[in-house]
Amino acid sequence: MTDTKPVLRLENIVKIFPGVRALDGVSFSVMPGEVHALMGENGAGKSTLMKVLGGIHQPDGGTIYMGDDAVVMAGPLEAKAKGIVFIHQELSLAEELSVAENIYLGELPTKNLGRVDWTKLANQTNAILKKLNVGFDANTRVGDLSIANQQMVEIARALTVDAKAVIFDEPTASLTDSEKVVLFDVISDLQATGVGIIYISHRMEEIFKITDRVTVLRDGQYQGTVETADSTEESVTQMMIGRTLDLSRNASHHELGDVALEVRGLSCGKLYQDIDFEVRRGEVVGFYGLVGAGRTEIAETLFGLRDPSAGQILLDGEEVRINSPADAIARVSRWSPKTVKDRVWFLE
Repeated sequence: MTDTKPVLRLENIVKIFPGVRALDGVSFSVMPGEVHALMGENGAGKSTLMKVLGGIHQPDGGTIYMGDDAVVMAGPLEAKAKGIVFIHQELSLAEELSVAENIYLGELPTKNLGRVDWTKLANQTNAILKKLNVGFDANTRVGDLSIANQQMVEIARALTVDAKAVIFDEPTASLTDSEKVVLFDVISDLQATGVGIIYISHRMEEIFKITDRVTVLRDGQYQGTVETADSTEESVTQMMIGRTLDLSRNASHHELGDVALEVRGLSCGKLYQDIDFEVRRGEVVGFYGLVGAGRTEIAETLFGLRDPSAGQILLDGEEVRINSPADAIARVSRWSPKTVKDRVWFLE
C-alpha cells in the first residue's frame, strides 16, 4: 500500500428498512493494493453495506467517496462504470450461453453493421482464462462446467473491467484447495496493479492468510478496524459477537439413543449416489462438502421435495416413502417425543 489516499471510502453510512436500522453510521475504507476483510455474523450488515456501495440500495445517510470525490451510486451499472466490481457468492450466469458470452454479456465486441466479432470475443476471453489457469476455453457452455469452474467464470468477469475496487463475497465457498490457490494468485495480481480488494468471508484461516486489515460490523454498527498482523482469531471473534468465546470442546459425554433415522443406498439421479448414514436420538450429525456436492439435495429428498431414484429411508427401523413436506412433518409428529432431542432435524 504505497498510496496514502483510499481508493474507496464510505463515511457514516445509514440504511433504514421498515422497522430495522440495518446500517447505523458505518464507516469503511480500502486502500489501493490492499486486501481488506469485512467481517461480522449473519445479519451484521455486510451485505447491506455492499449493496449500498453497488447502487442496489440508496443510503439514508452518509457519503461514498472515490478518491477525493463524493459519488452517488445510482445503480449497479453506474457502480461498475466507476470501477466497483462484485464477485457474488450466488452465481448469476446464463447456463445456455458460452463462457465468453457470459463474461462479456452486454458488452460483446462488434464489427461493422453491429455484428458480434466472435473471433475477437474468443481471443479476449481466452487471454483472461489463461491468467486464471483454468481447464476450459471461451466456447465452453457454462452449464457444462462444475460449480467451482462457474465461480471462476464470475471471477473472470472482474478482469474485463478497469477495476478500482473488487468485492469478493465468500469466494471460496465452492472452490477446491487447488482452485483457492489460483484465486489467491488472482487477488495478488490485482493488488500489484493497485486495485483495492474487499474480502468477505467467515473463514478465519483465509482472513489471516491474505488480508491486510479487518473491519468488523455487529448489528449494523461499526465495531472497529484492526491490522490483521496485530490481531488474533480470538480477538476478531470477540469483536464480532461482543463477548469472549470458549472454543474448547466440552469434555462431557452423553449416551445416544436408538437409531431414529437411517438412510441406505439413497440416490437421486446424477445429484448424489449411494448415500448411507444414520442418526441416533440425541445425536448431531454434520454434513460437509463443497457447493454442488449434494448436501441440500439429500435434505430435500428426506423432506419430500425430491423423489429418490434408489435406496431406502427408515424411521425407527421401518421403511417409509416420503411423498411431500407435509408427509415428512406428519411422520415426525406421529411420534410422541417428550423432548426436542428425540426428534429428527436436518440443519444445513
